[in-house]
Amino acid sequence: MQLSAEPPSFRFASFELDVRSRELRTGTRRIRLQDQPFEILRMMLERPGDVITRDELQRRLWPDGTFVDFEHALNAAVKRLRAALGDEAERPRFVETLPRRGYRFIAKLDGFDRARDDAAPRNQSHPRLLVLPFTNLSGDSAQEYFSDGLTEELIAQLGALCRGRIGVIARWSSMTFKGTTQRARAIGEALHANYLLEGSVRQEADRIRITARLIEAASETQIWSDSYERDLSDCCTLMAGRLSIQTDVASRVARALALEIAPAPSPSPTQTLAPSAYQAYLRGRYHWNTRGAEGLDDALAAFTRVVEEAPGFGAGYAALARARIAQAEYYDGVPRHQLALARDAAVRALELDPDLSDAHLAIGDVHRMLHWDWRSAEDAYARAMMLNPSFENVHRSYGALLIVLDRPEDAVREVEHACELDPLCLISTLTAAHVQYFVGDYDRAAEKCRYTIDVEPERASAHRLLGALLLQSGVPEQALAALDAALAVEPDDPITLAWLAHARAVTGDREGATALLQRLRESSRYVSSYHRAVAHAGLADLDAAFAALDDACADRDPMVSLVAVEPRFELLRQHPRYLTLADHLRSNRSNA
Repeated sequence: MQLSAEPPSFRFASFELDVRSRELRTGTRRIRLQDQPFEILRMMLERPGDVITRDELQRRLWPDGTFVDFEHALNAAVKRLRAALGDEAERPRFVETLPRRGYRFIAKLDGFDRARDDAAPRNQSHPRLLVLPFTNLSGDSAQEYFSDGLTEELIAQLGALCRGRIGVIARWSSMTFKGTTQRARAIGEALHANYLLEGSVRQEADRIRITARLIEAASETQIWSDSYERDLSDCCTLMAGRLSIQTDVASRVARALALEIAPAPSPSPTQTLAPSAYQAYLRGRYHWNTRGAEGLDDALAAFTRVVEEAPGFGAGYAALARARIAQAEYYDGVPRHQLALARDAAVRALELDPDLSDAHLAIGDVHRMLHWDWRSAEDAYARAMMLNPSFENVHRSYGALLIVLDRPEDAVREVEHACELDPLCLISTLTAAHVQYFVGDYDRAAEKCRYTIDVEPERASAHRLLGALLLQSGVPEQALAALDAALAVEPDDPITLAWLAHARAVTGDREGATALLQRLRESSRYVSSYHRAVAHAGLADLDAAFAALDDACADRDPMVSLVAVEPRFELLRQHPRYLTLADHLRSNRSNA
């Protein structure tokens, strides 16, 4: 039998363990590990996510016949390992302790278990759960936000409770089946889901009745059901910073799946969330998931009300932080201002609840977009993924960071995993297409754009990206047609105007490009300086392009960190002035 070769290194977060040289590195720094901490880390990296028992560690580190105070020596070795990784036993990022049993490596290991069928989920060894949209039985369509918000909160809490044991399919794919009459087996096959959670919500005045059922998809067998009838004020109780009704339902589902989960958070101390704040929170989540920027103003208003009425509710601050980040990404005003507000809200969320994956995602986005602090961003994303591996938004943001860090294969892997977690989410599909555009895989990116357009012809961003891809692929007429289609959907969109100006310029229509730039100057909307630079680059107006990129840096344009991989800036990268810009972006931390 041929033995597989020993892997030369393992990579996780900002670390790399070189097995041959027995060195642990982070960036250019080498960290000395003694033999015992090295072997403990190596054993865990060989089996990430599995429990390495104390007996296994004793046999590896202290073979039979070796006399040692085992308990003391092992605890000391693990403590030295944590010190080298900057880890904490109370809030572990890498090494989790299972009392009296052993230890487990809980961070994401780059390059592990990558050989798989692209059409199937990554972690085939873990069952997958789909939370179907809970049915609103109130007879009032105005209460739809309540059942949808409850569904989304359950998805988030189950993702955290079941980490490492079951994959929870994300919200967009779930909502696709709202009101469906499809059989459980068909839904399970479509999304590779082993279990379905379905239920209903009936709200009458201040009384709420929630029914939940857990179904095995393949056999269409109900394996558990339960009902909850409570006053609205009871549903608003906060237990360890989490809404009690969702915590209760999620914990019962996890137990029904026979998962080995951590004990429920201690119910003391408890707080009560005002019913109006509770409903505002669910209403905000409902509007947050409206397509594009359409519901963003309503979501912001709702989340602002939540934190005003419930200043001790961490999830409210985390939601507000993410909504502010969305404002920056949709260019609803100067991004720098919105990102600074997002930072303040995220910091407050983490002060109230350090285990909120939403808050770690938000602070990671702030580090990436506002501070250009790549290492802190990666650490925040790693923490968010550890807390909730089924949180597809984190994988999308992490993919964008990995492009900046010049790790294209890892970036593609992350965004593809986001697509696995939420197979029917067009945002995840387009994010993956953007990443593939930046790494030069134009054919696969174009396939994703065309799929998105087939599903939703009015999504301008899909037409726009397809136009950029076709331009790089050498089919200018098709590129211009795609960009014209985007402009037909959103006639005054500044990004589309800038991209079309670039395309017309490089295809010889300088007059048309100049006219589009004039429309940008006359626009009453905020115009991204980064995208203005794209238009000027097409006209080979380097002074104007570099001036626009300087403005983009000052405004903390969310796209500016990608200037090094944007193919339309190739001419700029050949100019000496580009080195100054690149040095500015490469700075580890910039004052914000």
